[in-house]
Amino acid sequence: MKKIKIAIWGINVVLIAVILFLVLGNGFKNDNNKTDYKTYTVQRDNTNYFNGIVQETDKQAVSDQPKSEDETLTSTHVINGQKVTKGEVLFSFYRDMSSDLASANAEIQQAQLAIQAYNSTDQTTADKIELSKNQEVLAEAQAKINKINKAQSRTVLAPISGTYYKDDAGRSFIYGAPVIQGNVNEYSLDKIKLGANVTVIKNDGTKVSGNYEQKDVIPYSTRNVSYYHFRVATDDKLPYGMHVQIKTESDGYKIPSKAVWSKNTVYLLKNDKKHKKHVTMTKKDQDYYVIDGLKAGDKLVLK
Repeated sequence: MKKIKIAIWGINVVLIAVILFLVLGNGFKNDNNKTDYKTYTVQRDNTNYFNGIVQETDKQAVSDQPKSEDETLTSTHVINGQKVTKGEVLFSFYRDMSSDLASANAEIQQAQLAIQAYNSTDQTTADKIELSKNQEVLAEAQAKINKINKAQSRTVLAPISGTYYKDDAGRSFIYGAPVIQGNVNEYSLDKIKLGANVTVIKNDGTKVSGNYEQKDVIPYSTRNVSYYHFRVATDDKLPYGMHVQIKTESDGYKIPSKAVWSKNTVYLLKNDKKHKKHVTMTKKDQDYYVIDGLKAGDKLVLK
């Protein structure tokens, strides 16, 4: 019995030794094979988003209402929503000034008769003085005729190029070219770079190209935080009032130079192993920007 116990004890010791060898042996092996890489985690790119609304560059009021009781609107040359150019005739008016014309014509006729009489008689000094007066009356009467003609036929011209619109209250306006207007607070003002390209995302999800055209230097609101207006220009004629999203064009994911092993080559660390990957990148000054091939959160092996 004693020998049996000793044998069992010996077997147990051997089993324990084998188990310890396997566990510790693999552990040492893993520790020896595992490489302690220095890594860099890819951050979010520098894309910024702003909200905007399509508004007019300028807005000028025009009127189709008579200026006096004796003036009437004779014709309207424009309809709601029509595109117009600066100087184009919008409305024509007529004012009955026949009595004024008759009076001015009578003055002209009287002056002309006096001048004719002077030319057909001997001309004394007194006659010359009278002639001068009649000539002055004739000039004034002719000027009066021209003024009356202009006054009785009046036109309203488009003050700017744009779109004619008459609202429900009967007020008429010319809206200038549509542009996108947004606002930005003082902390993001430096992200609006004049001339920089942007992507305009319309309310139906479609995208058009644009660029930052204008940025205010004076804030329109200074309560707690200052806010500034900015404008985005685009070749697409977007409808007034449309709400859009403005996406700045990104340089890509900025990575350190030590993460670039060779031209357009980096190493990703996955499951403690590095994997070679080719990416699309550009270099600006001393910085590298990956345009395609990486995403935020990727771990890059450093040299």
